[in-house]
Amino acid sequence: MTTVPAGTANWSSSGTGASAPGRPAVPWRTVIPLAAMMAYADGFWMVSLRGAVGAIERTQEPFASWLRESTVLLPAFVLAVVAAVTLALRWFGPVLSGKKAFLTTALLVAGAGTVAGTAILAASEAWDYALQHDLMSHLHHSTSVQSVDQLDQSSLGLQLAAFGYGVGLLVVTNVAVTGWTVAIRGGRLDVSRTQQSTPKRTPRRAAAGRARMSATDLRQTVAAVALFGCAAIHLAVIPDHFDHWVVASVFFLALALAEVAGGVLLLGRPGLNVLVAVAVASAVPLVLWAWSRTSGLPFGPNSNVPEPVGLADVAACLLELGTLAIAVALLRARRRETGEPERQTRASAHLRALAVVGAIAIGSLGVAGAVPGWLGDVDTSGDTTHSVTH
Repeated sequence: MTTVPAGTANWSSSGTGASAPGRPAVPWRTVIPLAAMMAYADGFWMVSLRGAVGAIERTQEPFASWLRESTVLLPAFVLAVVAAVTLALRWFGPVLSGKKAFLTTALLVAGAGTVAGTAILAASEAWDYALQHDLMSHLHHSTSVQSVDQLDQSSLGLQLAAFGYGVGLLVVTNVAVTGWTVAIRGGRLDVSRTQQSTPKRTPRRAAAGRARMSATDLRQTVAAVALFGCAAIHLAVIPDHFDHWVVASVFFLALALAEVAGGVLLLGRPGLNVLVAVAVASAVPLVLWAWSRTSGLPFGPNSNVPEPVGLADVAACLLELGTLAIAVALLRARRRETGEPERQTRASAHLRALAVVGAIAIGSLGVAGAVPGWLGDVDTSGDTTHSVTH
């Protein structure tokens, strides 16, 4: 086994004596098992800590909560592992040579999973504290202000202590899980998978293949995935809006269909009209969302009443902002009409995976936040509530 220096291409000999360049690809058989093991292991500790010190509204059905939330958060851990192997690829090349490179990569993977788990744990503890704080605020009528403040401070202290213990548990768990998963795979920890090109392709077929690959660049792929994520979120909130305002449901259905169509067209060779339509489909809901969250829309059942900000609408807005920025960038590039093909780099496949999985992770959180009770978002009055977008 040899290490190929960064910035050089892999070459493999064919049976005819010809050599063909290889392109590094994301080793999904390494990424998916590591991400899944860390997601469900870390999810166990998060749900366990919630059962000990969390808000009572979020401690119902612990097994179902663990399974649901770990599945929803799996793309976030996939993103973390892809980021770790991408960094290892840049440092050590496509082949890990030596114990130092192997151990460093393993620690990178465990560290990336711990960072993702820590961010999720912090959000969960903050949510628990917000629910407990809201419950304490309802007690000031029957309890002295001083005792309420003491209870509130105690709740904050418990959440901070739980967070500290949780981070330690995540570090130990992710290191152990990474080592165990690598051991199960026979001690293999791949940071890339080389895709060899076919040596028998004619120049014309090779040129056609390059044209097909350049037809959809990284920006178009990310924008298409982001549009699909927005469509999923908008479809998920239709049932809630249908109960109190049918017009909103119709709007979200039309918007979701437009986003799906735009995403499909972006995966091909989008023309100027398609890029303009994608920009409009991203900008219009952003404007309406900002309007509804600041002063409130001047029409509808709750006219001129600002709506609360929730997880689903924040996720949709992030995806729409990204899509809008990409559409504007593509429009500017179309105006310049340079006609220069994008330069392919060794890490292009890894960077593409990072961007696409990031969009999928945001979309998954948005869809989960739009479904009633999916993340345990039950208010203190006992009524199930959830965040709706726009």
